[in-house]
Amino acid sequence: MKRPIGRFLIVAVLMLGMMGALVYRLGTLTIAEGQTWSEEAAGRKVRTIALKGERGRILDRNGVVLAYSETCYNVEFLRDADSRTDYDSAVYTESLIKAINIIEQSGGTTIDTSYLAMDESGEIVYDWGVTSEAAIRARYKNFCEAVGLNIQRRDPNYKAYPKDSSKWDISKWPTAEYAYNYLRRAWFIPEEYTFEQANKIIAIRQEVSLNNYRAYEPVTIAYDVEFDVVAEIKQHSDELVGVQVSQSTTRIYPRGETAGHIVGYLSRTADTVSVNTLLAKGYTIEELEPLYKYETTTDEDGNTIPKRDEEGNIVYVYDESGNHVIDMTSSSGLAYSYSDYVGVSGIESTMEAYLTGATKAHQGAKEVEINKNGSVIRELAQTNATNGSDVSLTIDIELQAVVETALEKLINKLSADEMAYMLDDIAEKEAKGETSKYADKLDTIETAKTGAIVAMDPRTGDVLAMASYPGFDPNWFIQGLTEEQAKYLDDADTTPLRNKAISLKIAPGSIFKMVTGVAGVSEGAVQIDEAVNDRGDGGSYYIHTTDENGKEVIIKTNAPRCWKRYHEEHANLTLTQALAQSCNYYFCEVAYRMGIDTLNEWAGKFGLTSKTGIELPGESTGICGGQSVLFDNTLLDAEGKLSITAQKTSLPSLIYRRLCTLLRECMDKRMMEIDEGAVSACALRLMQIQDGNGLDGKGPEIRRIISEEIGIPEGYTQTQTWTSEIVSLLNEIQWKPTQTIRAGFGQGTTLVTPIAVARYISAIANEGTVYEAHIVDRVIDADGNVVRDTEPVIVNTIGNDSAEWDKLWTAIKEGMKGVVSLEDQGTASDKFSEEFMEKYLDRITGKTGSAQIGLASIDIETTSWFVTYAPREDPEIVIVSCVPNGFSGAWSISAAEEIYTYYFNKQDSAAPETLAQVNGIVP
Repeated sequence: MKRPIGRFLIVAVLMLGMMGALVYRLGTLTIAEGQTWSEEAAGRKVRTIALKGERGRILDRNGVVLAYSETCYNVEFLRDADSRTDYDSAVYTESLIKAINIIEQSGGTTIDTSYLAMDESGEIVYDWGVTSEAAIRARYKNFCEAVGLNIQRRDPNYKAYPKDSSKWDISKWPTAEYAYNYLRRAWFIPEEYTFEQANKIIAIRQEVSLNNYRAYEPVTIAYDVEFDVVAEIKQHSDELVGVQVSQSTTRIYPRGETAGHIVGYLSRTADTVSVNTLLAKGYTIEELEPLYKYETTTDEDGNTIPKRDEEGNIVYVYDESGNHVIDMTSSSGLAYSYSDYVGVSGIESTMEAYLTGATKAHQGAKEVEINKNGSVIRELAQTNATNGSDVSLTIDIELQAVVETALEKLINKLSADEMAYMLDDIAEKEAKGETSKYADKLDTIETAKTGAIVAMDPRTGDVLAMASYPGFDPNWFIQGLTEEQAKYLDDADTTPLRNKAISLKIAPGSIFKMVTGVAGVSEGAVQIDEAVNDRGDGGSYYIHTTDENGKEVIIKTNAPRCWKRYHEEHANLTLTQALAQSCNYYFCEVAYRMGIDTLNEWAGKFGLTSKTGIELPGESTGICGGQSVLFDNTLLDAEGKLSITAQKTSLPSLIYRRLCTLLRECMDKRMMEIDEGAVSACALRLMQIQDGNGLDGKGPEIRRIISEEIGIPEGYTQTQTWTSEIVSLLNEIQWKPTQTIRAGFGQGTTLVTPIAVARYISAIANEGTVYEAHIVDRVIDADGNVVRDTEPVIVNTIGNDSAEWDKLWTAIKEGMKGVVSLEDQGTASDKFSEEFMEKYLDRITGKTGSAQIGLASIDIETTSWFVTYAPREDPEIVIVSCVPNGFSGAWSISAAEEIYTYYFNKQDSAAPETLAQVNGIVP
């Protein structure tokens, strides 16, 4: 049988044809198209993208969401580190112009972080966005170096500058006008562009330049853009070199202004921050120590290594206060990206370490292949990021809303009522042919504009609600402040960003009297049932003492008059009666008997002179009285000189300035050249003479100091009146018995915060337990684990279980009950509505306070305080309201009534609460 040669031949021919085609195609690829494919392959790169976890949520005690992150899309720009020619720069600018147009056509905006601005006169100036001189110099230097402005060309001494930036001569550095024109040329910005148009491009290119040490990370140029922007940028990706869209998150505050001061807001991360700042954000020292920033150098192989001193120790970087700093955006630091947001106020700030999903500990990574335009061709590998933790608070957001509304209504009502009161007084006096004390002061008298209310659980120290007026909406900072919003937030009279519930430090007035009463009885200065009688006349308080021969001496003081027209109406009052009727005389006498040091100690026992532990930034610390409070001559600075800034009151600063003025006059009289350093040193040494023990016999020491410090002979000084003038000034910073008397009813140097007062009233309500204040309940991580659970913390226990202490607490509480009792003629007895008095008055206690602010002599300009707790048996809520320039404590009762009405109605209705499941959300 013959072999099928024909079929084999056909197969062979086909195979040869196919091989020929393959050879031809291979030749085409390698020879004809080889360069094209080589260029495309060279343009492809593998890049690792850091993935960030979502920021955790902030919830109220019932699981209601107060802050959360929502998916959004950002526009980013990434400059190829290898593309640095002028041609590349021009291409990038053209690409950015197109991207800006796409974004703005959809109503979006690009970042506006440029350090260049145009003032009202049309002059181009620098706007560094900070006020600290050191921060300005640091940003100036970084900016010039990053964008290629040669400082050394203008200042040959630049490289020899010391580390202390205050010694840098920045007057020789490139001006804003020069920088603007230079950058327009360097970045090929079209000549026809206006300043506003050009500055948009400069802002983006500036951020890229400042981020150059992390050139592999893109810079966000527009946040939360519309989806049509996303689609158009992807559609034109070939034209938009370096521009890309990324999925991200934006922060949402669904309750807007409600609880704004508590929740806080976010801002872009700084380059470096101090360790102390990060500790206040919830990080631990153990986490931060390995991340301390240090100076670097290079080894023989060109590798970057830590710089070391002669002893081999690493040379660390410190801030102006000598604290270690952490690099926020470096991989050797916390590894936030330059465009990440961090908390700067409220819970967003103090719980940053828990909430963030952006740091190195949370980051994942995605490895992608990109083309020459920076567009992702394909994903190669991915490690997922982990989300931040949820933070649950102690506040009830519904109660919070009621408290904020009540505070706003109160302040608006007080302001209107105060104006009406003054106008009525003016009209009444004019009708009698008299002149009202308000007549020529209407334009200058401060009426109620701000205030705070705190509601606390006295059984735990948990904050149930905390309001500060005026407020702000945290969403503003995410969306970008409008000019109107920025102006509102910058108002110096109302300071909306300041949480006055924790930062307002102001005289307590009569609400302090419970401290004096408890202290007086405990220290044996007065008996619980002892009747204290005023023995003065004309409404003034008199100190009754004896001289060295045992003869009675009566000293008139400058303590305020009794608020009663006839002081005899407050004769023979016990502790309970004195509280109910808010008798100043009683507490003047008790304070004088005890002495200021004892009273100061008891203010501390009640938690009024220390921080409360509240997990919020910006808390002030209260003070009471005594020599060390008024002026402490033992407080020294780092150089061993008397520290004026460390003093607890402002009076030493005033006396220091007046002493300096007097010493300059002395030198002028001697026709001496004034040496400010010598004047300052002399004034500080003179002030150190005042130790609180009197200045008798101090003349020779004063003259000697003047001679040693400013060179005026002692003999000449003795012929002048300077010594007596100096003694007179120094006497002003010596504590006196009159000041002790004023401290007894919460005036003078005594200053407290609303949050500390809430803790103090809680200690009265629960009969002696002083708790730390808390607003964070617990923290739950992304896996549902409770990683932090706040338990009540007892700071101090006042008293014991003895019958004597039971009797004392009863006396105090009965006095506070009397404040709201018509029968006891209490100071708040007739200020509630009839409906409230009928339904709820027997459930509450209270105390009013009308505290003079500084040296204000106008009654309108006093602080209105009202403190209260309920129910009378087994108290579960304390309410503290404080309104500066609120005229009278009794005038603030309406806010407490509104809050109590809501609270009692909710309790009495016994409606089941809407509770979230574990880790669930209540809508």
